[in-house]
Amino acid sequence: MKFTKKCSLLLALILVLSCLLASCGTTEDGVPVPNGMQAIASETGDYYLMVPSNWITDTVRGMTSAFVEDQAHSSVTVCANELTREIPTIEEYWNSFSEQFKASFADFAMLDELPTDVTVAKENDGTIDAKKYRYTATVGEVKYQWMQVLFIRNATLYILTYTSTAESYESNLDDVNKIIANFTFR
Repeated sequence: MKFTKKCSLLLALILVLSCLLASCGTTEDGVPVPNGMQAIASETGDYYLMVPSNWITDTVRGMTSAFVEDQAHSSVTVCANELTREIPTIEEYWNSFSEQFKASFADFAMLDELPTDVTVAKENDGTIDAKKYRYTATVGEVKYQWMQVLFIRNATLYILTYTSTAESYESNLDDVNKIIANFTFR
């Protein structure tokens, strides 16, 4: 009887440990994937975008993206652009981009007077400083809200963009903040 209880206890312990190990995986090159998330490798292979497991992923034409199947069409995209003489900084990129946006949408509005300083990107146990911009505009008859987190690494500007309808923006914000906090360079 004691032997059966010990075997049952040992089997239960092995089962629990197996479940714990299976729930927290790694990428093919050993980068840890947080529990409840999946890793999307960029086409260039220099970063992983970690997104919730229930989000749908896509990597197309230089952009890494994931979205939620909701009425708001909520999504996160990442693209990388080499810095140029015309756009050598985050501020220059933003000034150019925001002018184009203002010309495209009559009701373009910044939600913050100045960008917010944030940290993003795990790299060699460190982080990279970034700037966060938030704004709204109407597309067709739908009001959208955007958050762009901009950061530079190795002369490349990375642009992480969260988009949702203005009324649904907050509903995925916790997930988006986890995505930002777990962005990882290889």
